[in-house]
Amino acid sequence: MYKDTASKSWYERSLKSVAGGVHSNVNAAAPPHPLYIERGKGSKIYDVDGNEYIDYLLAYGPNIMGYSPDVLNEAVKKQIDIGVSFGNPGPSDVEAAEKIIDIVPCAESVRFNNTGTEAVQSIIRLARAYTGKNKILKFEGHYHGWLDNIYISHLPECVAMMGLPNNPWPILGSAGQSPSAVDDLVLLPWNDLAMVEQALSDHKGEIAAILTEPIMSNCAVIPPKPGFLEGLRKLADRYGVLLIFDEVITGFRVAAGGAQEYYGVTPDMSTFAKAVGAGYPVAGICGKKEIFKYIASMEVVHAGTYNGNALVIAAVNAVLDEVTKNDKAFYKDLTKRGKRLMEGFRTAAKKNNVKIRVDGPGPMFGIAFTEDDFYDFRSYAKVKNSAWGRFRRRMLENGIHIFPTDKGLFYLSGAHTDEDIDITIDVINKVFGEFDYNENE
Repeated sequence: MYKDTASKSWYERSLKSVAGGVHSNVNAAAPPHPLYIERGKGSKIYDVDGNEYIDYLLAYGPNIMGYSPDVLNEAVKKQIDIGVSFGNPGPSDVEAAEKIIDIVPCAESVRFNNTGTEAVQSIIRLARAYTGKNKILKFEGHYHGWLDNIYISHLPECVAMMGLPNNPWPILGSAGQSPSAVDDLVLLPWNDLAMVEQALSDHKGEIAAILTEPIMSNCAVIPPKPGFLEGLRKLADRYGVLLIFDEVITGFRVAAGGAQEYYGVTPDMSTFAKAVGAGYPVAGICGKKEIFKYIASMEVVHAGTYNGNALVIAAVNAVLDEVTKNDKAFYKDLTKRGKRLMEGFRTAAKKNNVKIRVDGPGPMFGIAFTEDDFYDFRSYAKVKNSAWGRFRRRMLENGIHIFPTDKGLFYLSGAHTDEDIDITIDVINKVFGEFDYNENE
């Protein structure tokens, strides 16, 4: 019998000492309260109430090797015994950078950070220094971290407050942000090359870079339209701006070389994070040497006490070795299982007359309770996905842990087995048969 009384108790206790009871706002988005986790191993996590779950949240994406993998544990434990942070470079961070250059198409130079948010800030600063321009072209619904200058129009509450597609109204994401945060942004809907070209023409000589998620992952999963990324590459070259892929989510996940390998489009620079550390806090930026010379010469400041520390670099090296061995078989298996789970959703939905959209490359994908097409945030915002809460609760009660919010993301790990997929598909069929998910409440 499923229970969550211990999690509730810990949450109530946490409210007395922790602002809002959690240390990241996203953790508060799981009604009626967060689950408190004791441990994880392989594809499964175990909460304080003793519930076991097959997990598809993977700590919001990073745990691409599953929980507590032996090869990662051994590498990190070995490093702990000899030191975790020295404030100096070491051979291991050079080796990690060399591996990234071998794997990621755009990588000629590398710098490590600690978080995706830091990586985005670093790459924006570098783009401005290299081009001598200030404005960044950003797309509605894309998330590039939570700092003031970029936390704009990432999840507007409704289409009505967004303005016209060809003249969007920038929307601050948090109380306390300065209104001037929008001054250096050019905001557009995604997946529309004509609007991008018009904006580049209108702001000619002002835009330093086009910043984009290569796969939109902030509202379900929205792939680029055929030719869109290729079109961005051509427009960036034509108008003399940089093309930046924010691969915090997609890097080392959808393919070893990220979405740029998956789609065959090479940006000038990209970020990476999450999967490359398999749960350890590491991020970074990479790109052309011609651009990175501004960091190399120290004209652009890029700093951080914990950047490239020995502990997380031990994890990075272990991850990169594991996911690239045997001709990158890791990603072939990951994609195969992800695609099978996606097809399981579609089959179960058809069997139970549930309207659903399932999209994504396989190692990650998203679902929404609709048959309507959506291709950017504006079209997604019209989808009423309120059935998600009921669906998530019933999945939890049947031993499947998934994303807490209705963006509906699923992440696969190398630890997920064929049996895990079979069990999950059986649960999906059971849960779809219990409610009318076409009635969005």
